[in-house]
Amino acid sequence: MEKSEIVKDLNALFKKRSEFYSFFDENIEKLKNTEVFDFKNAKDLNAQEMYKRFYHYDYAIRKILPAIYKAYKITSADLEKDF
Repeated sequence: MEKSEIVKDLNALFKKRSEFYSFFDENIEKLKNTEVFDFKNAKDLNAQEMYKRFYHYDYAIRKILPAIYKAYKITSADLEKDF
């Protein structure tokens, strides 16, 4: 995979991460004077919308992983996957 493709995938990953956390920002207040989400007092989130945003973020991560594995010669034996 060329560097330009990896950079493109990384930028897509960062964008999806931002969108994922923006969903939290829009739906969950933060504890006073902090950047910590107040999950205890949060309203119920739309599970379908939450999953959609997580899925896109997760997909962006999975898309870039093969290039990272190749660049650092990482094999399945090196990893402790729980999925």
